[in-house]
Amino acid sequence: MGITTLGKSVIAANMVGSALVTHIAAGLGSAAYVSGDTVLESEFEGTGVNRNLVDTTDLTTAGQVTMIANWSPLDISGCILAEFGMFTGGSALMSRQVLTGSLDFDGEQELQIQNTTMIKIE
Repeated sequence: MGITTLGKSVIAANMVGSALVTHIAAGLGSAAYVSGDTVLESEFEGTGVNRNLVDTTDLTTAGQVTMIANWSPLDISGCILAEFGMFTGGSALMSRQVLTGSLDFDGEQELQIQNTTMIKIE
């Protein structure tokens, strides 16, 4: 996963507690990640699949944070997942991941996006 220019600033801001990742969004874009990305290439908007709040934040491992968002089969039915991103305040893209393939949802599957960020300072 690539960290955007804004994402680097957010990470630094989080060290002093001034910004938070609050939402995870999914989309079907396939363009390669670029550090200047400010949006997903093709976010699922207006399809009933919106940015979801981070359901769970796990800080139990030192230097690591895991954030999880979930979509029900009804929410994600008919979608093709090829990218996802982490957003601050629901609006600013912090990071974006493009999948090497895509996942098709036919109404039987749930979707859980779990992102773990490890912070290493050398």
